Amino acid sequence: MRLPDAALSQRHVSEIFFTERSRFLLSWDEGPVLGSVQDDGALHIDVPMDAKRAPTDTRIGLDGDAVLYVESREVLVTVHLNDTDVVVVESGLSGRSERWQAALPPAEHGHWTLTDVVHAWDAEGAHCLVLTVEDDAGSVELHQIGAGKPTRTHRPAMPGQLVYWDLRCDAAVLREDRGPWDPKLHLERPLSKATPQSVEARWADGWEGHSLIIETPPGAESRLVAWDLTASSQRTVPSPAAHIDDARFIRDGRGRVLVVATIEGSDTLHLWDPNNDENAQLPLDGTGRLRIRTAGPRGIGIYQVSTLGGSFWIWLDRDANLHRSRGEVPRYGGRATLSHVWYGRTPVLRYLPEQPPVAVVVSLHGGPESLERDELRWDGLYRELLEAGVAVIGLNYCGSTGYGPLHTQRAWKTWTTAFREDVESCVAAAAEWGVGPADIALLGGSFGGALALLGCVLRQDLAGAVASAPLIDIRRHAEQASAADPSYQDWFGARFELAASATPTQRVFDPEHLSATAPGQRVFLVHGSEDEVTQWQHSKRAADEAIRKELPWTLVTEAGAGHVPADIEEAEHRYQNIHSALLQVLGIHPATKATS
Repeated sequence: MRLPDAALSQRHVSEIFFTERSRFLLSWDEGPVLGSVQDDGALHIDVPMDAKRAPTDTRIGLDGDAVLYVESREVLVTVHLNDTDVVVVESGLSGRSERWQAALPPAEHGHWTLTDVVHAWDAEGAHCLVLTVEDDAGSVELHQIGAGKPTRTHRPAMPGQLVYWDLRCDAAVLREDRGPWDPKLHLERPLSKATPQSVEARWADGWEGHSLIIETPPGAESRLVAWDLTASSQRTVPSPAAHIDDARFIRDGRGRVLVVATIEGSDTLHLWDPNNDENAQLPLDGTGRLRIRTAGPRGIGIYQVSTLGGSFWIWLDRDANLHRSRGEVPRYGGRATLSHVWYGRTPVLRYLPEQPPVAVVVSLHGGPESLERDELRWDGLYRELLEAGVAVIGLNYCGSTGYGPLHTQRAWKTWTTAFREDVESCVAAAAEWGVGPADIALLGGSFGGALALLGCVLRQDLAGAVASAPLIDIRRHAEQASAADPSYQDWFGARFELAASATPTQRVFDPEHLSATAPGQRVFLVHGSEDEVTQWQHSKRAADEAIRKELPWTLVTEAGAGHVPADIEEAEHRYQNIHSALLQVLGIHPATKATS
């Protein structure tokens, strides 16, 4: 097989995607108002040519100790802290700026260090800022500051990062991260000093004394909850039977809520009206990943990206009307199709080329408690595979989220049995297209990389695997994670066999076991030397073990790279490494040299 020249000569989608997703959606004016940080270190504002406001070459400096975009006012705030003197510069999207100062009380021990800043409301309802500062002894204080107003100090009773502050309802919410578990949200009363109240949930939004939180009860899927911060009462929001990903209030005075829910691997938009408790799905062209980028009084901004559909900027106005503007990632030019199907008990996103496939790639997401979505996975690699006539099976393997707790928990401590069922279902599907095991490759990242290796161990007639930043040694990984945060110990213990007395086969995710592939299987490990999540040394150990057995394994080390690419050069480098390795596993030979 040869890869078509057209797929290699175009400006690479990975470069376009990396650049576009790093932009900030700030507002909407006949199209998206975008901000991007340029080489001069300033935020450059791009206004649509047909905008009502005059397009200007606006640049806003980002040289403060902290930078915050205040969505409710559409201003960029930079904060400079010099011991007890605070200088705040507020810059509008037009470039006009105002400067004001505030004084902090002296630190009890040494000097203050600014660790965070949030936009807030004071007791009179005026906009203000709340700074989180820490002294040299580790004592933390929250300081409310405003232009021309005295500083108010609050010493939090509970640990965590401040996510909401509104003294009109005497509320301050701190989020205490707990490793793999849902965070704890602590509601404190800075004015009355009442006893804090806590819930276990993810924070989504706060507005006018109300908040949106996402709970994941034991043995159940996620659900959206409206939390009244004044009355400390909760109300479950009626939502579709799906994975609740995010939510925002529509700042229209009616309390309506926009909900992002993932259904069959694609995100959908729903509008909940608390006045009649109705939940309606909003019409949205195409499929893909939806990420809320901003929410202010004029509307909610969203970034949409899809493997086949490309990218869009979306705006939901106060009247719940959707506006769309094409992004830079183009629509896929071929005639491939995407379907959500079930292979037995295994849900997949199936990408099929126009003609009968000549090979198959089974793609495995990380996690494990995540899910395969239509979101331009692997920075557009699926497109090039489809151009080459290769079908892609995006596998939501047993252990994934989004399909109920039984699907997630069925793999716990039975990974070999559960994943064998998943792999066999993919092999059976490929056989219906006339593709045999020797033309099936496994592609995975992080935990999915470990599963890609496991798949080759279980089915030694497969072509091979490409594992990016794989989690190869589960016992050592769990030990390191638990040492940093003890909450990981129970999490890993419930899902994996970690006993030191267990054999490599019993542990499953062990370098010795995962390197037991067949002599005819090509295996590539692509790993950054500075990976902060999974260990390059574990990949090196597995590769050395395989090479000792004279197996065709290759370790591609990306010097200085982390778990995910940090800049456009690293993104392009990783893409080319994975792309090249996958072509070698499948025996596909490019007709010309790839260009970036």
